[in-house]
Amino acid sequence: MNNPEDLSDDELLAMLTPRQLAELDRAIAEMMGPEGLDKVISLQVMAQVYSVRATERDEVSALAMLQMAAAMRRRAVILAG
Repeated sequence: MNNPEDLSDDELLAMLTPRQLAELDRAIAEMMGPEGLDKVISLQVMAQVYSVRATERDEVSALAMLQMAAAMRRRAVILAG
């Protein structure tokens, strides 16, 4: 496998089953909550934090964190759409 940091969001998300992606989406929705925050900006910031933190982790943990970040960016794009 490539270094997880070298994979694109599409590649990271393609590694997940539809069920895993749905679980990530649910987890993200629970993290963001129904508050009146600008969810698009919040998701983008959280995704960036996860991406930066991933570089400090082992390969398996980094992959999971980068997949979460990719899912956050995907959700931000959908919400902004």
